Amino acid sequence: MKLNNLATRLVIAVLLIAVPVTAAWATTRQEAEDAIAEAKAMREKAAAAGVTDSQATEMIEEAEGLMPSRQYTRARMISYWAVRQDEFAMQALAGETAATDDKAALAEAMIASAEEARQKAASVGGEWRDIGSMIKSAQTLAGAGEFDQAIEAASAAKFQAERGYEQALAERNADFPAFMRKSAD
Repeated sequence: MKLNNLATRLVIAVLLIAVPVTAAWATTRQEAEDAIAEAKAMREKAAAAGVTDSQATEMIEEAEGLMPSRQYTRARMISYWAVRQDEFAMQALAGETAATDDKAALAEAMIASAEEARQKAASVGGEWRDIGSMIKSAQTLAGAGEFDQAIEAASAAKFQAERGYEQALAERNADFPAFMRKSAD
């Protein structure tokens, strides 16, 4: 009886600590809606400043599309990316950005290389699941001015695409071993 009582108290103590902690990191609907509203306000500000070529509108629509499925944390993250995208576009329009043309060109080249590797892997049926989303993420980061992170993401996507291509070629001629075919007959 004492052991059962002790176990019950221990479970209650763990739950009293764990439940509030897990709720602390979860994004609420209100936080996601606030982030989307902030992104929309920044989008309007950027449009008023003359920024026309921006992915922020698409990002805001994507974030709003996540709300019905209750993916609030992802919606908030995408909204913040949209804000950063517009901030960077406004800085670039005003000429306030540092000389990052080399990194920008390198990021674009790496993204193009990753896309080419993805298409090569897809041509032999070796495209892995997340390569397309990794390339899209790299494009988003490059658009937001996060060139170092974009280069890393594109490099990882290219690496996976190349491994997928190699795997597809290695498995192309894979067949049952001769001893398995004999036992099947």
